[in-house]
Amino acid sequence: MKRTILAVLALIFMTGCGPDDSIEQATEQSLEQLKAAGVQGDLKNDALFAAEAASASMLQVQLGEAAEGMAVSPEVKGLAQEMIRAHQSMLNDLRQMATQSGFVLPTTLGKSHHEVYEEVTSKSGISFDLTYLKNIVEQNEKLVKRYDDIAEYAQIMELKQYASKQLPLLRQHQEILEELEDSIDDL
Repeated sequence: MKRTILAVLALIFMTGCGPDDSIEQATEQSLEQLKAAGVQGDLKNDALFAAEAASASMLQVQLGEAAEGMAVSPEVKGLAQEMIRAHQSMLNDLRQMATQSGFVLPTTLGKSHHEVYEEVTSKSGISFDLTYLKNIVEQNEKLVKRYDDIAEYAQIMELKQYASKQLPLLRQHQEILEELEDSIDDL
């Protein structure tokens, strides 16, 4: 009896809910839901992308909101406003697609996104601006690669269309970010 209780407690501890596993949980729930709906094929990459994309957009919105109040540079504040607008729109589109296609999305940041948020918001002044910009550049580069991959290889057509629709905006952001980064490097 004690062994059973300890095993259950260990299982609960190892699979605890929270920001550390929101992407994994959403991915598994999506796979279960898609399988129950009779969708065939290897959908792990599709389900994982939907969960990662939701967390990434939530990160961009939350960092943008933090930057509106914490950034020193007017350029960084302007960038933050654009990121909030764009990624909230992307998140709304993703949620609509997820509802139609049977994907489950996380409602909290995934572990790596939570860590980025903590790193950026722990700074202040010009250090905040530089850390925010550095992380936004890195996150956007990852997003472009991931969206490009899904636009080409997704199994679920609605997900493929969603990723294809968002790619031009993400590439535009990349250009803006590189220009802003170059202008800061010139200072």
